[in-house]
Amino acid sequence: MLRMLLVLCAIILGAATVAIGTTYFALRPQELRVAVPATDPIDLRVVGTAGYLLRSQRAPIRLVLVQVANTKDATDALEAGKVDLAVVRSDAAMLGQTHTVMIMRREAAVILAPTNGKVRTVADLQNATIGVTRDRPIDGSLLVPMLEYYGVTRDNTRHVALQNDEIASAFLEKKVDAMIAVGPLTAKQMQDAIADAARGMDGAIQFVEIEEAEAIAKRIPALEQIEVEQGAFGGRPPRPAKTLNTVGFSIRMVTGTSIDTDTIAELTRQLFLIRQNLGGAVPGAGLMETPDIEEASPFLVHRGVRAYLNGEHRTWFEKYNDYIYLGLFFAGGLGSIAAGLFGWMRGRGSRGPNVPWQRIEAVLDAIRDAETCEQLDAAERETDAIFRAVFGLGAEGKLSAEVIASFNLAMSELRGRIVTQRSALKVG
Repeated sequence: MLRMLLVLCAIILGAATVAIGTTYFALRPQELRVAVPATDPIDLRVVGTAGYLLRSQRAPIRLVLVQVANTKDATDALEAGKVDLAVVRSDAAMLGQTHTVMIMRREAAVILAPTNGKVRTVADLQNATIGVTRDRPIDGSLLVPMLEYYGVTRDNTRHVALQNDEIASAFLEKKVDAMIAVGPLTAKQMQDAIADAARGMDGAIQFVEIEEAEAIAKRIPALEQIEVEQGAFGGRPPRPAKTLNTVGFSIRMVTGTSIDTDTIAELTRQLFLIRQNLGGAVPGAGLMETPDIEEASPFLVHRGVRAYLNGEHRTWFEKYNDYIYLGLFFAGGLGSIAAGLFGWMRGRGSRGPNVPWQRIEAVLDAIRDAETCEQLDAAERETDAIFRAVFGLGAEGKLSAEVIASFNLAMSELRGRIVTQRSALKVG
């Protein structure tokens, strides 16, 4: 019986260990590695700050920044499974089986030139010197196809990279005929670049509209049409003076197909929870948005994002509630079995192996069946012997109060039956 008890205890301890271990691994924060190109200083700060905020708030999802050399290294690391997520430009987000998780921001290409200069349309950029400004290294792989749509070839134009403090002097000294400013429309860097250009042109600034922006976006899916509203860049008179169209691209956080739906849904939820704080810490980080799942798009959207937007995101309890209920059911069953077994063992232990309960039962039978005084005397002597034996155990403290009380009741019953049976024999 002791062996059975030990086995049951081992089973209970094993079940408890499994339950604790499972709970630990289920509740342990999940770390997702994010590859960000070193050429993207904005998103290096955004992902790094997001990782810090998620850790400080003890979120179930954590981000670990992995800096790589360039966009190609980021996509290669994602395909090789070395990272879970990557931040890339829209043209890279369309490659392979990458799925969009979040649009970090949209960057527009805004073309401006002096009103008294030779550039009035995009086609006029042919044979012109174009200044290009951006808050990160310039990559013309998307701008060049847009210009070629208008017949403006790379060979017949000259591109000059401009820092913000060089823009005004470049126009004043007529080093450039026009400028393309690339960045988020609401970014301070963009506002400052437009203001510096206006100062270099003595306020005689004109914005060159890309009228065929929609057609270009259809031809080059990585590009998209962006509307620049009147007065988007401030100024008096407003810059631009009227709403116009241009093209741009998006910076996206992407993942592969190996990350499950609930993980990406929870990541999306957590990023929205910290977006306001993130935007306060890193200018432009508050521009994050989810992709439009209703609109036809060349970009694949992860099913976890769809689950979040459709309200199908499962909480931890919803995900594991079946296992929790089963665990509680089995734990309750094991607890009941253990309690019953302990109670039964306690009952057997309370009787004690040295208490002659069977002798007492035999004396009761002997008294009932006694037909002579000699048989009754023998039963009485056995009763006295039992009393002495049990009294000795009680004196040594080997009997509990409950056992002593039961024994006293049994002795009283034995002696009462002896008296009754003796009277009956005398009468008979």
